[in-house]
Amino acid sequence: MQPPVTHYKDEAPDTETQELLEKELEKEAKAKAEANEPRPELKVLPVKKVEKKVSSSSNIVNAFRQKMAANTNTIELPSIGKNVEFKPISTAEQKDLSKIAMESNSRADIMYCAMLAMINKLCADKDFDIRDYTEFERISVTLNLQQMNKVNPEIKYTCPKCNKENTYKLDTAQLIRKFNKSYAPDQEVKIENAGRTFTFLIGWPAVKNVEDFFKTYYKKYDNASKSTKDTINNLSQVEYVTMFIKKVTLSDSDPDATLTANLEELPYSDRVQLLDCLPQTIVFDENNGIIGVIIESFISPMNKVFKYNDCSFCGAEQDGQMANVTDFIGS
Repeated sequence: MQPPVTHYKDEAPDTETQELLEKELEKEAKAKAEANEPRPELKVLPVKKVEKKVSSSSNIVNAFRQKMAANTNTIELPSIGKNVEFKPISTAEQKDLSKIAMESNSRADIMYCAMLAMINKLCADKDFDIRDYTEFERISVTLNLQQMNKVNPEIKYTCPKCNKENTYKLDTAQLIRKFNKSYAPDQEVKIENAGRTFTFLIGWPAVKNVEDFFKTYYKKYDNASKSTKDTINNLSQVEYVTMFIKKVTLSDSDPDATLTANLEELPYSDRVQLLDCLPQTIVFDENNGIIGVIIESFISPMNKVFKYNDCSFCGAEQDGQMANVTDFIGS
């Protein structure tokens, strides 16, 4: 066993020993430095919300569709004291209706049926059927759907007085308020003719009856010439007005011979035959005819709601009328 190596004062340590000493000194210095350093503060990091991931493209489409289906708005129908939930019109539904309008050249019967189908599809209540209500409720729902979609279409018309084109921007919110106030209940009208009394019950027609009218009346439209189609369109406006006749009672000196026809229960073709056999004067007479009473009581108040602004060129007052159905969806 070799004795330990002794270093004297003036004798330098060997290289290996020197390196060991330096490492020990380095460790001590580092330990002291760490002991004197302030400890870092602990920070609480916010927990990130993990978004639900959808695995496939079809699933993400369905997820969006379900989310949109839950988005509904309440439409108030003051004429019947009822509130109904409806979804806004989607882009796809607007495209479908616009396509139908273009392909049918906005033919009245096709567009009317398309609008009924869309209204029922948009209603959150699956038992709701617009055909169970009157034309007043149908128009009211249509206007409210337009309001839900923030559509205020521009309507162009030509002034009949100065023949210049005007542009009118529809204010839907104001239109709905005015329209709801224009509601008129059913009324009874008596017209005397040649010792007989005709008693008419008139009022807003049921949507299902108007649908039957359009489907039946426009059958003659197929394969017709342009001039015939124009005639059909013009006459259809008069025929539409007759849909406001709900019941006719005929009485004379013989009380046992009183006849009553409930036109609401008759198919459109039978309605036409019954009204055609009535005296022309009690139906179309300008002063005493039932058509004039219907226009004054129901059609004119509605048209005033849709009255365009006065002509911006000559100031002439413009008579309004219902715009094309596609105007109400912004197509």
